[in-house]
Amino acid sequence: MWRGGGGPAWRALAAGGWPRAPARRRPQPPARAPPAAGPEPPRDYAVPNAGWSGAMRHHYGRLLGMTAAGAWARLPSYRNTRHHLPGGCSRGRRHGARGASVPAPPDRAAVPAGAPATPGDTRLFLRAIEGDGRGFEYAMFFNAAERRLLCLFQPGPYLEGHPGLTHGGAIATVIDSALGTCAVAVAGRVMTANLSIDYLAPIPLGAVMLVDGRAERLEGRKVFLSCHIQSAGGDTLHARATGLFIRLDPTKQQPQEDSGP
Repeated sequence: MWRGGGGPAWRALAAGGWPRAPARRRPQPPARAPPAAGPEPPRDYAVPNAGWSGAMRHHYGRLLGMTAAGAWARLPSYRNTRHHLPGGCSRGRRHGARGASVPAPPDRAAVPAGAPATPGDTRLFLRAIEGDGRGFEYAMFFNAAERRLLCLFQPGPYLEGHPGLTHGGAIATVIDSALGTCAVAVAGRVMTANLSIDYLAPIPLGAVMLVDGRAERLEGRKVFLSCHIQSAGGDTLHARATGLFIRLDPTKQQPQEDSGP
């Protein structure tokens, strides 16, 4: 026989009612994963870094100021050739001082047949040395109307020839790259056919140089160019050079070894 009718528990239940079953919680949808980050944009090496001297930064700012009027454009520089190719990088345009972009000139090198399946395994020769300030530090500016290119160059300690001086081969490399880039902007894909260099004065490591090059004339597929290298302040002439570049025939497939530097 049930005997709890008049006890405290019964009176409590009568006052508050029978306890209710706990409410069922609706299942929550699984949390959505954040959108995957896109590939990291390639580094543009043609901007100031920790390895640039104060003089390099000063003259870079001076040249960058020339882009404000629109006649000159700064050319970005990446470590891998594929980032310079159409479609290889969303930054395939050259930039002025205020971020305005201008059409990019045709690229000097295209991915040749038989190239490595993983383009990340290759590097542009001038961007192959690890460490800011240790190798080739340079930035290029192009004027399409004048068919002229300026390259600000600071040689690092890994480019030494005679003690404290820049190796002649490193100087030739910068000349080839500057004239080749100018030829590309004028005529499209090219290959170096001839370089003639007069070395007039040694270039100390860490000194800031200015390569001033231009396309002199075009004859069929031939592009004739000239340049000189002087101290960025303009007080010493270090080298003079002429170059002949040949525009590649776009209808013919180029072997891998002919892809250019």
